Amino acid sequence: MTVMYAASRDALAHIRSLAEDLIRQSEQSVVLGQQMGAELFTVVEIIEKDRPTRIAVADVSATPQQRRTLMTSLIENKVLPETLRVCQEAAGLDWSNPADLRDGLVRTARSALLQAAELSNSLPQVEEELFQLSRTIKAHPGLEQALGDRRASADERRALLAQLLYGKVSAISEILASQAVARPQEGLAADDLDILSRQAAHEIGRRVADVTTPIALNDAQREALRKKLHGIYGIEVSIHEVINPAILGGVIIKVGSGIINGSLASKLDSLRRSLV
Repeated sequence: MTVMYAASRDALAHIRSLAEDLIRQSEQSVVLGQQMGAELFTVVEIIEKDRPTRIAVADVSATPQQRRTLMTSLIENKVLPETLRVCQEAAGLDWSNPADLRDGLVRTARSALLQAAELSNSLPQVEEELFQLSRTIKAHPGLEQALGDRRASADERRALLAQLLYGKVSAISEILASQAVARPQEGLAADDLDILSRQAAHEIGRRVADVTTPIALNDAQREALRKKLHGIYGIEVSIHEVINPAILGGVIIKVGSGIINGSLASKLDSLRRSLV
């Protein structure tokens, strides 16, 4: 994601907090979180369609009320009252540049969707779905290229993704993935999905362990590894498993900046060096 300066960071924290409070206080918090997230993505698309609007809605030379009025004119009666309130508040705040306002709305949308997943006890499922989708896209270069083809419209890229996802993931994962394909925050959509998966893990108080193995772990092995890592790091760990036959045997585990290289290939390499 783009680096935000102080004014934008403060504005983002404010609207995120507002959205979180509105969702938490609602009698239908899961429904509101999911719909608010989807609507905020739509609002960003509306703003981005017109360059003068992109600039005007975050123009610090205009008064906060003028910017809120413009935002209201763009989306009133198109979104929920709670979504409108978040957008009005965002428009009334000072951002370091116009792009930060749009990025702020995207980040708030993602947080709202992950909050809805957490409230519905489906956040671990969303985390796993986003990670697996990221791996699937990266494993098929043609698909990754098609989903990242900027010559195709956002709707065309979303339609391609929908064919891949139909009936296979939760509604929240589908909304997040669709936005990542249409407007990735981090280069390619697969990278963005991986970041979202890690954000989901963070939301439920977990660290992510990137585990490379020559063949897939079975459920018992995965659970044993999870318990072992919990003992080492003192925190619940989500396992993001990557298959790489080149390591021959064993596992390579990366948690943050720490790496445990227990691969057979690494042991053979060490043996070769010792014989030289």
